[in-house]
Amino acid sequence: MKLASYAVGDTASYGIVTETGVIDLGSKLGAEAPTLRALIANGLDSASALAASASDDYSMDEISLLPVIPDPGAVWCCGLNTHSHFEETKHIFGHKDLPPVPMFFLRSRHTLVGSGEAIEKPALETDFDYEGEIAIIIGQRCRNIAKEDALGAIAGYTCFNDGSARQYQIRSHQVTTGKNAWHSGGFGPWMVTTDEVAMADLVLQTRVNGDVRQNMDIDDLVFSFADLISHISEVTWLEPGDVIVTGSPEGAGALRKPQVFLKDGDVVEIEVSGIGTLTNPIVEQKL
Repeated sequence: MKLASYAVGDTASYGIVTETGVIDLGSKLGAEAPTLRALIANGLDSASALAASASDDYSMDEISLLPVIPDPGAVWCCGLNTHSHFEETKHIFGHKDLPPVPMFFLRSRHTLVGSGEAIEKPALETDFDYEGEIAIIIGQRCRNIAKEDALGAIAGYTCFNDGSARQYQIRSHQVTTGKNAWHSGGFGPWMVTTDEVAMADLVLQTRVNGDVRQNMDIDDLVFSFADLISHISEVTWLEPGDVIVTGSPEGAGALRKPQVFLKDGDVVEIEVSGIGTLTNPIVEQKL
């Protein structure tokens, strides 16, 4: 299934994306599962039953997509988690060996926007950048989960744009400020459940104004999806609806020659095979 969070006018809901529209689960399941995060926590059986029997409630033109999970408990982002990105940054960071464990930072849910929504470039940021990534959505509560069991904790996959305010990022010893600009993280368009995704065949492409900037297949990852889930679960509980953003390949604007950064009016598309395309225009913050 494809599951999306969306708004109809001022009313937020979620549902099943079909070939012609969406089946609204928010109204059908009500208090049983008022949000997509709650549905995932309760299990997807009720949604599967409706997918087989219900008809569309809205066309895609009648809804505005929201972040797939508007209210995640945590958004874990893994840095330097592709071989290609690790290699292209060696001359900047001076590292020689791959990290022994994944390196994470956290994103606030207030940074998230859905597909079609604008990503906001901070007014004082000169070097605003994109990073296309595949995101995992956790499907079950887990702690100290073994690597061999970790893929079973995934509810589905989606696309993510780790929009980065580079000047805020590099001026600090920590990346947190540069990775938490308001409305800087594109998240969508929807979640595709694991039964419909051939994980080994996932391919990511990032485009800016139609120009291809990044390409990645799953073999580029340093730490696998299972590695990431198992590692986080060693130190804390992972909860249904939590998000793990798994790593961006070479080709971000800051590392191109010449450098090329995002500006007002640009459009960033992040496409992952078998999932869909996340599309976000860029707008300049108005002071």
